[in-house]
Amino acid sequence: MIIQKWSARLMPLQKAAFVDALNALNAVYRGQGRVAWGRVHHELYGGHHIRMEREFPDIATLDADERRAADPDIMAIKRRLLECVVPGSVEITHYETVETEK
Repeated sequence: MIIQKWSARLMPLQKAAFVDALNALNAVYRGQGRVAWGRVHHELYGGHHIRMEREFPDIATLDADERRAADPDIMAIKRRLLECVVPGSVEITHYETVETEK
């Protein structure tokens, strides 16, 4: 499984606006059959870091999903998300999980 992680530092007093924009983004993703951001973590006492994650079965599925990212509706909502974060603090990483025998 591939996990895409998006993390950033929120600007002061922007958590509610960020979550509203994220809910709108997820609604558009679901409407287009894309993978929504399923987990959101907000660090309360560490400088207001926020992290979102979504999962894909393989890298090909992630690539196919990302090819649809230039949709104008999606770009407008992503701009709203970015207005809530400290410029230059966004980091996108990808992980592959491996199941091991117990």
